[in-house]
Amino acid sequence: MSFNFTALTLFSSLSSHISLTYGLSIESLKWAASAFTIGIFFAFLIGHSKYFEYEPKLGVLVAGLAVSIPQFLIPFIGNFIAITALRIVQGLAMAAIPIFSYQAGTVFPKHRTLAIGIIVSGIFVGGFLGSTLGPELALHIGWRFTFIVFGLVTLILTLTYVTLVPDKYLPPKRVTEEDVRFSVWREKFTVIWGFTFFPGLWIVFTLAPLIHFISESMCGVSGTLSSTLLESSYIIWSYIPGVALALLKYSRLNIKALFRSVAVTQAILYMLSMIGALIILLIHNPTVFLVLLTILAAVQGTGPTFWSVQTIAYPKHIAHKAGYALGVISNSAALVGPIVTLLISSLGSTNIWLLVIALNIAGAVITLIGMKIRLPVERHSPRQGE
Repeated sequence: MSFNFTALTLFSSLSSHISLTYGLSIESLKWAASAFTIGIFFAFLIGHSKYFEYEPKLGVLVAGLAVSIPQFLIPFIGNFIAITALRIVQGLAMAAIPIFSYQAGTVFPKHRTLAIGIIVSGIFVGGFLGSTLGPELALHIGWRFTFIVFGLVTLILTLTYVTLVPDKYLPPKRVTEEDVRFSVWREKFTVIWGFTFFPGLWIVFTLAPLIHFISESMCGVSGTLSSTLLESSYIIWSYIPGVALALLKYSRLNIKALFRSVAVTQAILYMLSMIGALIILLIHNPTVFLVLLTILAAVQGTGPTFWSVQTIAYPKHIAHKAGYALGVISNSAALVGPIVTLLISSLGSTNIWLLVIALNIAGAVITLIGMKIRLPVERHSPRQGE
């Protein structure tokens, strides 16, 4: 996950080099840079197809190839449309998330939220590496070879995973009659819980690229400092929910209580982020702004809690299918979030904070609604009681 997203971030951090080489404007490259969010949505849509659902290693392989192959091609293709298309393809990197979440939930059931948090934090570790290590490496070997180096590393790691990970740690390949009869889409819980992460994803994936502009225009704070602090805080908040739940020994609870503890944690994270955004809106102080960014980043903690539910709420044999369905719903935010936020930001940075506040409140409310719905595992797997 880290090197997948290092490659994705590299495009933005080296955009000035790409602009000089191909004669493309920085403004147009910004659109190309954010195009991968469209691919994120389609990653779950494609992953939900019957073929990929029961071939988990193929899904991870496609995710890795979708990142690495464009890394090899972009240094030699100067056409804006072609580059944008390749960036959309790179968004398929997220196709691996339901597989990794399934593994974390089944291999580490007592610490599933923490395990998933470590995996998801790779997104922001990759972002940090891409924005720091990438430009430094480009100074020594050029941006083209930098792209190729990270593409090779991603490809090697992907092939290592596909070759070495035992099948016993993967979702089942066999399609049973029970699998065919069970449709995660008919479950009310799937729709509601899928939308609990819609606001969180919207905030996380759109605030990061805008924080540079917001911090300088509102508080006169260095955009680079604010961006680095936000990304670092995202990493830390990826771990906090898992650590907190582990300390509370939540794994000893029954299924319903286990789900409720995760859902309550998610709602609290949304409210913490909302409070951070509200105070930022009211107090325009550089020091306070930087401190509150670390609280605002609590919204990233909703990622591990959201993906933890995949192996709690659904019978084990279809948990991986549920992961793709939940991903399709939640990641629809990647289609509308960046465009809507960019339009709103053009009206002033104040509107961005109002949007962030509203999204956090919506996330908390939908999470609380989801807590009241009967879990699919209770409805369809009473004899398992797992």
